[in-house]
Amino acid sequence: MLELKNLVKRFQTLVATNDVTMTFEPGMIYGIIGPNGAGKSTLINLMSGSFPPTSGEIVLNGSAVQSLPKHKISMAGIARTYQNVRLFDHLTALENLEVCFYPTDRGAVWKEVLVPGYGRRRDRERRDLCYAILELCGIAQYADMQANLLPYGRQRILEIARALVRDPAVLLLDEPAAGLNHNETADLTSRLRSFVKPHRSIIVVEHDMDLVMSLCDWIYVLNFGSLLFAGTPAQVQASEVVQEAYLGTTDELDEIRALAQDRKANLGLRANADPQHH
Repeated sequence: MLELKNLVKRFQTLVATNDVTMTFEPGMIYGIIGPNGAGKSTLINLMSGSFPPTSGEIVLNGSAVQSLPKHKISMAGIARTYQNVRLFDHLTALENLEVCFYPTDRGAVWKEVLVPGYGRRRDRERRDLCYAILELCGIAQYADMQANLLPYGRQRILEIARALVRDPAVLLLDEPAAGLNHNETADLTSRLRSFVKPHRSIIVVEHDMDLVMSLCDWIYVLNFGSLLFAGTPAQVQASEVVQEAYLGTTDELDEIRALAQDRKANLGLRANADPQHH
């Protein structure tokens, strides 16, 4: 389980994350949404260790991890993807997964060097596991293709496959549908459901509301760095405070509608007017 407790992040005078508390249970898919500038990217960067919080705690399975360096947070069980695809362009799809198997202790390194056949056996096991993950993600046919030659949608899936290699307890997906067409987004949605495990929670930061509403079990809504609302997709869609955050207050909406009606009427008058000049 991942818990955010009274999380604050300040950049000089800007409060990007303001006293945010959230809980992410394993076996569930969560969405984090909000208007532009709501603090979504800052929050996912805090959870993954890209920078430390100003105050508050990030607790993974009972252990505080907010003070750990980024690579140790990854080793502890939090994996992420990025808005912009980050792959080793000139490695194959399979090799992009294999490089994720960095040794976690010196003993493992020496064992691979000194024990006859151990290193080769481990290499085969890792390769088999990586290939199985590519199959799970539906891109095994691209295993031997150079990453930068893959279609963009497949590069997106490959990045998620890389994040799955270490079997994370928490999978953070930062706008996974960015740049995908309708069919690719539908395929991604169905595959993400298969990545949920009893020990794993998936957290999706996304602007595609159709994906979020159809995929997520629970949604957190941010606005100006603070937690505005939390609930099921149906509750979020019905919430007036969420609608106002995205679209404006009721008075502002009435004003927008009135302006739209005036513009429509003016366009109608112009269309019906007899032209006097050419």
